[in-house]
Amino acid sequence: MLEEHLLRARQEEERLTKETYEGETLTGLDLSGLEFHTVTFHKCRFIGCDFSNCSFWESRWEGCDFSNCSLSGVYWKDCRLSECKGEGADLRDSRWKSSCLSACRLAMVNASQSHWDSCRWEGCDFRLAIFQSCSLKKLTALDCGLSQVTFFRTRLDGLDLSTCTLEGLTLSQSLGELKGLTIAPHQAENLIKLLGVKIRS
Repeated sequence: MLEEHLLRARQEEERLTKETYEGETLTGLDLSGLEFHTVTFHKCRFIGCDFSNCSFWESRWEGCDFSNCSLSGVYWKDCRLSECKGEGADLRDSRWKSSCLSACRLAMVNASQSHWDSCRWEGCDFRLAIFQSCSLKKLTALDCGLSQVTFFRTRLDGLDLSTCTLEGLTLSQSLGELKGLTIAPHQAENLIKLLGVKIRS
């Protein structure tokens, strides 16, 4: 049903509105540029699909798998992604507004040049993700895995990452990205190592 609706939306240049799709699997579809309003995907799997430049308003992704799919340039407004797997997905230049990611597995995503405004990350795994040259405005991050994440040229000023893991970050040589960041005392040792400072036990 989902594939049929998507193809019709493509042909008739219409948006998908107020639909719920459950347990669907789509492979290799070009869905670029489509618009979704109040759409729910529940335990759907997308394999090699292209969502680039799509728009999602007030939509829900629940327990879905979009690993290695292209979601570059996607606009998200008032959306919620929960318990999803999107490892290796392309999120470059995506725009996120008032949206929440909860318990998502997003290791190795490329979110370079993405913009986040008034969003929330809860219990997400972003290991080895790339957040280069991003805007993180009014972002709340709780209990997220940020080990070996690249924040090169992304200001962390005003963020509180005190409940997240921060080992092995990639930053610019000046470490200017860290200015204004709030951390917990136990995280300081990992960040001090970036300065080449040794701590005697």
